[in-house]
Amino acid sequence: MSNKKQTKKETPVLLGIPDGGIELDNDAYITKIGGLPVWLDPKTPPSSKVCRCGVCGDNMYLIFQSYVPLPDSPYHRVLYVWGCNKRSCMRKEGSFSVIRSHVVDQTYLKAQRQKEEEKRKKEEKKKAAVTAANNQKFQLGDLWGNSAGSFGNANNVSGGFGMKPATTGFGMKPTTTGFGMKPVTTGFGMKPTTASIVGKKEDTLIDKMKQLNIVSDPIIDTTKLPRFPGQYLYIDEERTDSYDNMGIDMSRYKEYLDMEKELLMEVDEGGETWQGETYEKQHLPRGVDKQFKKFTERVECLPSQCVRYGFLSQPLFYSSLSQQQQQLISSNCKHCNGPRVFEFQLMPNILSILPTTEYATKEQNVVNLSGKTKNIDTKAVLNSWNVGMEFGTILVFVCQKDCHPGSLEDITYVEEAIVVQYETD
Repeated sequence: MSNKKQTKKETPVLLGIPDGGIELDNDAYITKIGGLPVWLDPKTPPSSKVCRCGVCGDNMYLIFQSYVPLPDSPYHRVLYVWGCNKRSCMRKEGSFSVIRSHVVDQTYLKAQRQKEEEKRKKEEKKKAAVTAANNQKFQLGDLWGNSAGSFGNANNVSGGFGMKPATTGFGMKPTTTGFGMKPVTTGFGMKPTTASIVGKKEDTLIDKMKQLNIVSDPIIDTTKLPRFPGQYLYIDEERTDSYDNMGIDMSRYKEYLDMEKELLMEVDEGGETWQGETYEKQHLPRGVDKQFKKFTERVECLPSQCVRYGFLSQPLFYSSLSQQQQQLISSNCKHCNGPRVFEFQLMPNILSILPTTEYATKEQNVVNLSGKTKNIDTKAVLNSWNVGMEFGTILVFVCQKDCHPGSLEDITYVEEAIVVQYETD
């Protein structure tokens, strides 16, 4: 009965599951982990600061990229998640980041221009009709003996009394972003049937900013970014209607419940007291709380999952939120002041697929113990085994309005809110 209620209220969660290596990494309309970023408009990349670690200042690795258009939106939409691959930068603000990118759909733009052109023609016809009517009145006035000087000069007529000059509105932002039009596809990780994006423009926004010398950071040179080998993600809906569909062996689960019951009985006979939640916290491993227990039980249903996606759904927290994290996700969008909502989270299985430790070790030039190196720093050698990025889960919260700062035709890159939860020490 409770499951039925949850099914009605909760948004279905989509899972990203590893689906093989990427040979040619040049498609912006896919969902992947690792690899290099592929921009919606390769000629207009973002500033290099979006992928620069806020702790050490080095370039970060792309962890996740996904094409995620929203229903009733005129934009192609991609989200990029970055992470620093240095253990020393973990647990510090700025070691992970996420950006949201927009480019207007060419089909929508064409329809919008056509609509504005039709509006302009109607305004011109209306203005011409009013002008003709006024001219006819002046002519009738002359026949009745009224001179132009006594009533007004026809040459001073400016389109009718109280009439505003017509405006074409060509290229102006619509009052609503959706305008009742849906993108070609609206699914998480789905390719559009046409990969049309905004055509060439003589002067891009970046070019104009360069001419004005107001670009404080150079644009990203993708060829110079560090990268993990790219992996495709297969997208499937999480099935929670029954334990059978989730692949749980109920006999093993019953054994677990019986063992737990016996343990509680032994504790009670030994003179110790059991008070439900208090006992649970005392006998679970250090750092394990109710949120973590719920997290692990849910993930065990499909351990290979790398991403949990559900716009407007509820996240699966790795641990309880800190006050600072709560304030972050409760804050409004800094561009439009709209509310933030949960969109997706990255799961720890990513760390078992991306060679984070291997790549971090190569970058740090760890001392080779087989060589005849003198004065070996024992602490440094021990720390070399504890390298690379770490996280329990990475939660991404975005602007609910999916705002598009700037002109309709501009390529935009907006930084969104990211919450990283780690294992408790």
